[in-house]
Amino acid sequence: MTANKQVDTQKTMLNEGTAYWMARIAQSVYQRKEKDGDKTFPDEAGILETLKSEDDGFLDVKGFSKKSAQGCVIEHQDYLCFGFRGTDEIADWLDNFAVSRESALFGEFHSGFWHSTEDLFGDMMKRYRAIRASAPTDEEGNRLRRPLFITGHSLGGAMATITAAHFVYHDLPFMAAYTFGQPRAMTYDTARIFNSWTSNRFYRFHNNNDLVPRVPGRIMGYSHVGQLIYIKSDGELHNDAGFWLRFLDAIEGAVEEAGKKGIDGIKDHGMDKYVAAVETWNKQF
Repeated sequence: MTANKQVDTQKTMLNEGTAYWMARIAQSVYQRKEKDGDKTFPDEAGILETLKSEDDGFLDVKGFSKKSAQGCVIEHQDYLCFGFRGTDEIADWLDNFAVSRESALFGEFHSGFWHSTEDLFGDMMKRYRAIRASAPTDEEGNRLRRPLFITGHSLGGAMATITAAHFVYHDLPFMAAYTFGQPRAMTYDTARIFNSWTSNRFYRFHNNNDLVPRVPGRIMGYSHVGQLIYIKSDGELHNDAGFWLRFLDAIEGAVEEAGKKGIDGIKDHGMDKYVAAVETWNKQF
């Protein structure tokens, strides 16, 4: 196991080890292997091998794929995790971004993100319930059930958010959610309700000039949720990055990237950048 990097299965508060493993899972679920003609299907064996190479406590990976949505239910000896994949075509995705809304649960959600989540949610929940139902019992007959974590990057982060919304709406337990470079997934009023139900167990990482967390725009009525962990261009982690700090850092990052290939906002969206930051864990709070 990576030294000093362990998931805290007892507490919901922000944790270095939990952040690292949620980032590694969010990164690993991008691995794919064709199955029944679906070239985007998660590579279950490959993902498990990748995770077990650092922690042999991982037991199983079950992949799910439908349309443009992919995710996995990951089983560790100490916890379970829903991991959602983002999109590889981020530039095209930003160019063709739609902002229609879906009324559901306790408010309004981005329609595209909602339907992507719904494409997987039912089947992933069946797998989750089956694992819980097969959990061993203690001497008094009580099931020894492992806590659930939720994670995702990019579009996968939005799907993780809506999955968490399902859980809180139906009063189902989950320990914590960690997302990386996610877009806004719900309206302002909906986010207020969500935050009241997920206090101190939802953490949203935003790397430097990553463009994806800036869509859909606030002017369109959408809002972020959870506690922001902002990653500066030097890798420092801040949990209360105000507008002015983000503005100055954006200028700094843009200047440093001038003349280099690629767009800074898209390069900063890469999951590898997020993994590097949480692995170093140079937090300033």
